[in-house]
Amino acid sequence: MRIALVCLVSLAPWLAAQQRRAPRLEDYYRIEGAESPAISPDGRQVAFVRSYVVEEENRRHSEIWLAPVDAATAAVRLTNPAFSSSAPRWSPDGRLLAFQSRRRLPGSGEENSTWFLRMEQPGGEAFQIPGVTGVPVFSPDNRWIAFLKRTPPAEKTSAARPSELERKLQQRFKGRIFDWMNYRYDGRGYLPDPRDPHASPPLELYVTPRAGGEPRQLTRLGVDAATPAWRPDSAGLAMVANAHQRDEYLYERADLWTVTLEGETRRLTDDGYHHTAPAWSPDGGRLTFLRAQGLSLVIASRQRHGAAIDLYRMPAQGGAMENLTASWDLRPESPVWSADGKIVYFGAGAGGSQHLFRTAGVGAVEQATSGERILGGFSLAAGAGRMAYTASDSTHPGEVFSARLDGSEERKLSAVNDALLAGLELGSAERIRYPSKDGTPIEGWVILPPGYDAAKGSYPLILNIHGGPHGAYTSGFSLPFQLLAAEGHVVLYTNPRGSTGYGEKFLWATWGGWGVLDYEDVMAGVDHVMGRWSIDRRRLGVTGYSYGGFLTNWIVTQTPRFAAAITGAGISNWVSDYGTADIPRTKESEFQGYPWEPASGELLRKLSPITHAGKAVTPTLFVHGESDFRVPIEQAEQMYLALKKRRVPASFIRYPEMYHGGWTPWNTVHRHHHELQWWKQHLGGRTTP
Repeated sequence: MRIALVCLVSLAPWLAAQQRRAPRLEDYYRIEGAESPAISPDGRQVAFVRSYVVEEENRRHSEIWLAPVDAATAAVRLTNPAFSSSAPRWSPDGRLLAFQSRRRLPGSGEENSTWFLRMEQPGGEAFQIPGVTGVPVFSPDNRWIAFLKRTPPAEKTSAARPSELERKLQQRFKGRIFDWMNYRYDGRGYLPDPRDPHASPPLELYVTPRAGGEPRQLTRLGVDAATPAWRPDSAGLAMVANAHQRDEYLYERADLWTVTLEGETRRLTDDGYHHTAPAWSPDGGRLTFLRAQGLSLVIASRQRHGAAIDLYRMPAQGGAMENLTASWDLRPESPVWSADGKIVYFGAGAGGSQHLFRTAGVGAVEQATSGERILGGFSLAAGAGRMAYTASDSTHPGEVFSARLDGSEERKLSAVNDALLAGLELGSAERIRYPSKDGTPIEGWVILPPGYDAAKGSYPLILNIHGGPHGAYTSGFSLPFQLLAAEGHVVLYTNPRGSTGYGEKFLWATWGGWGVLDYEDVMAGVDHVMGRWSIDRRRLGVTGYSYGGFLTNWIVTQTPRFAAAITGAGISNWVSDYGTADIPRTKESEFQGYPWEPASGELLRKLSPITHAGKAVTPTLFVHGESDFRVPIEQAEQMYLALKKRRVPASFIRYPEMYHGGWTPWNTVHRHHHELQWWKQHLGGRTTP
């Protein structure tokens, strides 16, 4: 009996492995998210957002959950599941937890999305604090709540009464009339006049007593205040605001400001640079913040690179700045001070990973966490020496963890995907490094199909290209990549030049040359993988979305090597994109001018895939949102027509009401289904002898 029991125990891992299955597209509806952790000030509890898809309603739903920092007990739900809730935020004394949720007060027709829970005994009903109508920022002394609120100026003098004809014309007209330049934006649709504070009221800063009351307006800037941060003595706040916001011909260049509780406002910077994320030192004597050259300065100087983002420190009253990361070649995120004021912590991407970093002064940046994974959403309880964050790797979607500030004593606090993952056979991503054509080292990852065996034959390969280009693939989890591998493909994804996480020179190497060095980098990746694994050179695929869609369009006009391609929301014509997209800035900066200027106009045409469409022979599927203002659908229409005119096999799927991002679950699954079918049609999914 004892021998049999031992055998059963030893066979348990093998039996579990036999019961696992490959991931399926329907798993998109089952994978959950654990995100936005907020650690309590005493470092003992972590609130976080649990999100999941409600398939029948074609939407995502989110709830606030709470876990002890030592993971001694399982997380519990705090908020009413009848309403989506997000953005948890603690009061400094830990007695209140604020969150955002669109719901109405019982017996009231009014809607206010800011709600609170009493945390002395979690589980009570959510309530609202009278007067607080925006995301709350608690004062350190627990006496005040600051928030931002849209504040229109005094009413305009009423216009002359319209004539009967004018009244009828207004009633019958269903179109739009603009005389401003920035009239639409992706994800927001058509915009009111940004020049007119009556049409687009500014976000001004208000305070209300902690117990509630009539809000008191602190700022009267006439432009949006942002990221307010309380002074440690609770007598004032720091913030950022762009005084030039209503000038349509200037790009963002927010400055640092302070304001006292009496409403005395002071501007600390005015240098054309863009400032964000102010944070006070514990003694209130210094401010840290992120600073970068403003884009208008970049364009005016016609420099051949973008702006570095650095972490700065300066006296709280203004004065000389110190660049704390001048000799550090990555891009810091929002800073947080240690309790003793000696260290500043911040997150940053490094290669294909994301970690917490720290600095004690100029030129002394250290990495605090480690591992081939993605850490994000850092929430620090500096006084308690602990933090919470999310973490993901190639076989695990994000979960919430806690640890000490040096990364030690890590505990996993959520388990929203554990049950699903226990039944799935997923492929681990192998990090690869290879030289590009000119010797530049490039990083990427490969996921092999289940049971990969070179002795059985050769496999199809799919090259994936990320968006941006100033973004990056990471060592985190991707269901689409897992699905491709499960269908029998070798999956390659790389970070070519233009990607973040590899230094400024690497980041801006595509400036004035999208499709040049980055093209060489991804093609070198294909060659590297073909030299290392058993790949069928007749069954190569390439795909990407946004910038990745552009580079896919570019690739199929430069080489006949690929048997199939899928372009998602990709640029085909830079000249027409300049006038139809919501961000002409990319063309004015990275293509060094306007379409009507000889040099930049020629560059835009030269680097447009449509210019070279006469060489395209690769069967291509186009997927695009009809409401995409970032890369308008006319870009896909041009490339699709060019291929059809040349009798190159092509298909086009249009998604009504979809923007560049933020697609609904049903459309997302529909898109992935048809992409998998396209690969099956043109590449197959199994080995060839």
